[in-house]
Amino acid sequence: MISINKNFYFPNRITKILEDYKLQSFVLQINCLLYHRDSEVDNPSIPFEFNEANKKRIEALLKIYPEGHKRGAMIPLLDLAQRQHGWLPISAMHKVAEILNIPRMRVYEVATFYTMFNRRPMGKYHVQICTCTPCWLRDSDSIVEAVTKATNCKVGEMSADKLFTVSEVECLGACANAPMFQVNDDYYEDLTPESAISIINAFKKGERPPPGPQNSPRFAADPAGGLTSLTSPPPGPGFGVRSDL
Repeated sequence: MISINKNFYFPNRITKILEDYKLQSFVLQINCLLYHRDSEVDNPSIPFEFNEANKKRIEALLKIYPEGHKRGAMIPLLDLAQRQHGWLPISAMHKVAEILNIPRMRVYEVATFYTMFNRRPMGKYHVQICTCTPCWLRDSDSIVEAVTKATNCKVGEMSADKLFTVSEVECLGACANAPMFQVNDDYYEDLTPESAISIINAFKKGERPPPGPQNSPRFAADPAGGLTSLTSPPPGPGFGVRSDL
């Protein structure tokens, strides 16, 4: 991948403004997306190979796409590489390009566009805290504070024990259950600082806390005070239709 000076895209004056507004994690995420620098843990000379289980998954995925359109499997393949490795190194991108028989640049374009792809080493548990407007109005700031203290990890960084990476993210689509965060593939909703700390402590013990609403009797996004609509069985066929039709 071509190494590009981040200041070409993200001038120091812009970075300073964002830092003044306490958006350091945003700066870090943007910089990670904009350029690549070879390092001891991420460089093309480090071999990457899919394990046997993922090779079978790749074979099944590629059968879905007709000849000439195999590149449509790029995102699933990148996701498999990230799940296997824990994050997405450049050698894994090269392997995906090799499998799909496409230029490496086509893979770089996708891997650098979607924030779901983590291009730096990550902790075992990626805690993504939503701080978008609905969650912020429900005091997501207190969740950020509780999580960073419980994990001993600043936003945008990985904890010293490599268990946690903490990120601030935009809307995760669970606004009715604000505030919330996502840990790997699971949503934890209706959070309080106390429940957030309890979840983090459970992960420290190697447990998997039950996902979904916390400290709430409701299921998923049901109203907290019980149903206010759809409280009776639906009418049968023909309901409301004129009898002369």
